[in-house]
Amino acid sequence: MSDLLNLPALYSDCDRGTGPEVVRVIRRIPRKSATVDSISPAAAEIRAAIRTVLASWSGLVVQERGVSRPARDIPALSRFLCRHIDWLTRHPAAGDLMDEIRELTRRAHHVAYPDRSRRVPLGYCPVPECEGELVARMRSRDDALPSDIACSISPHHSWPATSWTRLARQVRRSQGESA
Repeated sequence: MSDLLNLPALYSDCDRGTGPEVVRVIRRIPRKSATVDSISPAAAEIRAAIRTVLASWSGLVVQERGVSRPARDIPALSRFLCRHIDWLTRHPAAGDLMDEIRELTRRAHHVAYPDRSRRVPLGYCPVPECEGELVARMRSRDDALPSDIACSISPHHSWPATSWTRLARQVRRSQGESA
């Protein structure tokens, strides 16, 4: 249910993710005025998917439960589905609902908060009995997270940029090379 509650915020945050590719969207506001916004194609696509999925599942609730239809805005649709979550979890299609919401959340999070780090594969993790591979995540200076090296298997096997020289010696020793 937390994914369902988070969708309105992700929906809003997706319009901030405008990269080099943007499309111009004309939004009609009441009183016949219009505004022009720029939005990335990925953001436009995921926002449309969120609206479609939430409206579709709300339509199912309305049809099968005989309740009033909610407003077709994302927060209202999300609140409506949350109010009916007990009924939805007992519905034969509950698994489909959860899968769709989880996938929408994953995709929306990727669009809203893209990882702009450069990834460089480095070799095998030097921790004994770990079969993971090391990847350097090179982030820009304005990124909130620092650059690091992380294991593909264990989140506990990670090293900050300040210890990369020491890690390089450890990797060479674990691979039988002389330090």
